[in-house]
Amino acid sequence: MNSLTVDKLTFSHFKHPLFENATLKVEPGNLVGLLGPNGSGKTTFFDIVCGLHNRKDSTMSNTFIKKLYLSQTITTPHTLHMFDIFKITALLCSPDNVTQDNVLAKLETWSPEVVERYKKIWKRKSSTCSYGEKRWFFTLTLLALNADLIILDEPTAGVDPEFRHYIWKCLHGAVKDGTAILVSSHNTQEVVDNCDYFYMISNRQFSKFSSGQEFTSYYEATNVDDAFIRAASSTD
Repeated sequence: MNSLTVDKLTFSHFKHPLFENATLKVEPGNLVGLLGPNGSGKTTFFDIVCGLHNRKDSTMSNTFIKKLYLSQTITTPHTLHMFDIFKITALLCSPDNVTQDNVLAKLETWSPEVVERYKKIWKRKSSTCSYGEKRWFFTLTLLALNADLIILDEPTAGVDPEFRHYIWKCLHGAVKDGTAILVSSHNTQEVVDNCDYFYMISNRQFSKFSSGQEFTSYYEATNVDDAFIRAASSTD
């Protein structure tokens, strides 16, 4: 079975230690969350997995055949239509000839409510789309490109509650189809509510939790945000 297994990851960024003997695992059909305060290394970790940073003193096994990564920052040429951007994305990210019909078929299965909205954004110029609309469009597009591992760095940042709801609904749909998804967010509650399990970066380690109750109990907190704060403040 394919998986992403990280064992004893040690990494420093500009002499600032981020990870020390950290361990994490992602398997097919799992929606896995990653929590951590600003500067804790979430984006750096994603970059390491994608080979954008050299790692030392670690054992990493990634047997997924095709991975896709949506970073925090999205910029699109204002003069292009979103269907042009879709074609570029599909060309760069998928060996298959992916069409709008392919994407719409999957969206129809995962969340039929989003199909018409996706088609409307598809026709618009990039310059007329909000950042949230672009992020929503990119996220749903990548989910439909038949990757077996998808890494999403704060996909709901700048997205309104309605679009955020449908992003998570489609994430669940992709996971049911067997895709492994690793997602970060600064919204602790949405990670707790939607992920099969999640990791909290604290003291340069990945601490694994299977529920919000386990998370709050471990840090003797009153709610998940309080637990996050206690975990962040305990970092040495």
